[in-house]
Amino acid sequence: MRRLIINADDFGFSVGVTDGILRAHQEGILTSTTLMAGMPDAQRAVGLALDTPSLGVGMHLCLTQGTPLSKNLSAIVDSSNRFPPTVGKLLARLLINRRAATEVEREWSNQIDFALRSDLTPTHLDSHKHVHHLPMLQPVILRLAQYHKIAAIRTAREYSLPGDPAPSLGYKLAAHLGRRLATRAKTAGIHTTDWFFGLQYTGRFSQEVWQRLLANLPPGVGEVMVHPGYSEGLDAAATRLVAERKLELDALLAPNLKDELKRLGVERTTFAEL
Repeated sequence: MRRLIINADDFGFSVGVTDGILRAHQEGILTSTTLMAGMPDAQRAVGLALDTPSLGVGMHLCLTQGTPLSKNLSAIVDSSNRFPPTVGKLLARLLINRRAATEVEREWSNQIDFALRSDLTPTHLDSHKHVHHLPMLQPVILRLAQYHKIAAIRTAREYSLPGDPAPSLGYKLAAHLGRRLATRAKTAGIHTTDWFFGLQYTGRFSQEVWQRLLANLPPGVGEVMVHPGYSEGLDAAATRLVAERKLELDALLAPNLKDELKRLGVERTTFAEL
């Protein structure tokens, strides 16, 4: 049997993103999401999640967006207590300062505790911009999963659709790191999906792309990453996905996709079922 976890990143990013994700689950095919602690709509998102037990909710751990939840950070924030704005600048801090990985572990643990204090038990862990795949942060994400008894993590081993151009060097590197993380996760007793899809189509995950994916689904359990939402609250946000979120939301709401999943016998599920 083929099983599909359809996960929306960025729950709590803004009112518009939170509402779009919730609608994609209630009226569309979305099964799962990941919460961004430290973002403007995070607290409201937790309340909505508790009222919607059918929605699987994990943690979208942040190091380049949002407000840090830990005090006395220095290695991973600037003098104004702000995260580095890019993955490259984060990586530089991790390479230069020995304390950086330790501070990441403390900050991510506090982000997980943000959910646990509200009686929201995360189904899995992933991260904003996929930074948990960085070699020095792979042990951190696995320790946190074990410590907080979270049974699954994302590994972005990107599946390419037939006919797509050859992946760029960046996507190949991400897939390599994802395979390495999956091997380490198995050793640590942490679950992952068999495949992953969505990196190459972030911001352009249209109904047409969905139809191509469903016509070429690999076997096993897969995670499909999406970014639905409305633009409300994103005007001043540091994100490249604004109008694109409505395109992805419309695709998830398309009635024919739900019918096609049923016709193919594909079970929609969450990380909690892994």
